[in-house]
Amino acid sequence: MRRQNITGLRMAYLRSQKKWTQDRLATKLQCAGVDISRLSVARIEYGILKVNDTVLAGLQKVFRIPIVLLFPQEIQDLDADFTKRIADQLPNPVSTEKPRKCQKLTNRQKKV
Repeated sequence: MRRQNITGLRMAYLRSQKKWTQDRLATKLQCAGVDISRLSVARIEYGILKVNDTVLAGLQKVFRIPIVLLFPQEIQDLDADFTKRIADQLPNPVSTEKPRKCQKLTNRQKKV
């Protein structure tokens, strides 16, 4: 059977690192606003249940990690490459460009 998610194994690993039971993780997720049971946590970890974005956001909160760390290393590497490419394309924040015309207009004082 093919796994229904790619974050379940990572979720199980992070949970075991904290020495939490599946029940404790479910309780923490519930406190973070995620409607989930211990059985659903187990089914996600075993790859039987798909993971929705609400669960991912809850896992990010309870584990206090960037959301990308919930994914396998190959996805983390792709994300790092993408982030680097995007950062290289962004303009330099310290700009020597002259202000645009619209910026000049907003700085004008109204004549009374």
